[in-house]
Amino acid sequence: MDEATDFDYDAERLLLIREVRQRLESLSRAGAATIPKSPERPRVPRPAAATVARPRPEVEPEPIPPPVVERPEPPPPVATPIAAATSTPTPAKPKPRAVEPPAPASLFGVVEFKTPALAPEDRAAALAVLAQEVAGCVKCAELAATRTQTVFADGSPTARLMFIGEAPGAEEDRRGVPFVGKAGQLLTDMITKGMGLRREDVYIANILKCRPPENRDPAPHEASNCFPYLERQIEIVRPEYLCLLGRISTSTLLNTALSMSRLRGRWHRVFGVPTIATYHPAYLLRNPAAKKDAWEDLQMLMRAMGLVVPKKKG
Repeated sequence: MDEATDFDYDAERLLLIREVRQRLESLSRAGAATIPKSPERPRVPRPAAATVARPRPEVEPEPIPPPVVERPEPPPPVATPIAAATSTPTPAKPKPRAVEPPAPASLFGVVEFKTPALAPEDRAAALAVLAQEVAGCVKCAELAATRTQTVFADGSPTARLMFIGEAPGAEEDRRGVPFVGKAGQLLTDMITKGMGLRREDVYIANILKCRPPENRDPAPHEASNCFPYLERQIEIVRPEYLCLLGRISTSTLLNTALSMSRLRGRWHRVFGVPTIATYHPAYLLRNPAAKKDAWEDLQMLMRAMGLVVPKKKG
């Protein structure tokens, strides 16, 4: 027992002397003449199991923090500059900022207008020039061959609210004005009797400017051909709010296949403009029970516009 202990001690001492000598020779070769006295305690040798090399904390990459505005603990020291820590020992935590949920993607591909706003007095003339361009459009050969005339729009060029439907019907094709048939009369009642506005105070347009034969749904290539005209109408009028009427208008402008029941009753954004979707007046004529939902959508729009919402009777 004693001999084994003395042997281990001597071996450890000799190993330590050898390491110190090698360290001194290395420092001498490096040009060091003296060794300054360290204020730290002498390093006590540790067992071999405790001397496993570990990466230094300062060279480890800082983990990406989770997307939380406030953190319960201060940031790690490696991420805090020394100057900032000494000058502001207890910095105030930033308040969380409300972030609006992203709007569904639209065919515009942007969330702001591409062109500067026109002066209100210049918008009617700009729309008239665009209407002349639409009147001569022959991008869709079938529509150009079967239409009586193009149906551009109706209403105020400086309207706060713009309604967008899908395409003209037979009566609209005959008269050249959108929403003038039975569905148009219901829309007029929704605007005047429901919202307390005049029809001439709003702006009304469609996805297509030509009537599809037999009132069929617009084909995808037809909507794509005609869409730049609608985009330009919105850019010129600069409405504060949009109301999309029906499945075709809603799916085209919001670029979605979701049902109307899932899209109505909440806000969207098209071209950065606050937008609601509701049932087409023609659908309401076929399904009167849905008028209650459409009225709720209009009330949501009225509250946003600052219009007086009539109180329930009784």
